[in-house]
Amino acid sequence: MDGAPAYGHIVVGVDGSPTSRDALRWAAREAELRHCPLDVVYGWQVKGEPRPPGEWGGVAPPVEAYQKQAQARIQAVVDEVLPNGANCELTVHAIHKPAGRALLSFCGTADLLVVGTKEHGRLAGWLVGSTSDEALKNAACTVVVVRPQVEAATSAASGADAPGSQAAAEGSA
Repeated sequence: MDGAPAYGHIVVGVDGSPTSRDALRWAAREAELRHCPLDVVYGWQVKGEPRPPGEWGGVAPPVEAYQKQAQARIQAVVDEVLPNGANCELTVHAIHKPAGRALLSFCGTADLLVVGTKEHGRLAGWLVGSTSDEALKNAACTVVVVRPQVEAATSAASGADAPGSQAAAEGSA
């Protein structure tokens, strides 16, 4: 080898949810093992973001204020989940797009996309679209879906703490 990394980069979707935090941990470990960069991506939209603090005098805050807030919030999640940083090049991106589109915009050059998914009942899984479903259907790279463990989902339903998560790799065209 000529010293170049054997792999491109890994992209992980993070929104602050427990499974996205697990996905971040998994992706950071994988990037360290592969000696490749990690892109942490948070797709956001104004309608889903809290109003940024400041004197806006009854008018909508500028998109830049939302962008700054989204970037700071996702950076705080990364700092909390990886308090000692990562042993790889790590870049945090807050992208003003729906989550699925934000992730897919990074997949063209990525070797791996990592997403977390929430546990849904059978009917909800059929009726509700999700970012992980969009990634599995449309990503141009291999997709790893980090799911809550069966014990964690059962414990969460009964009100107990979730012990962790598991990952399942899926390839896509």
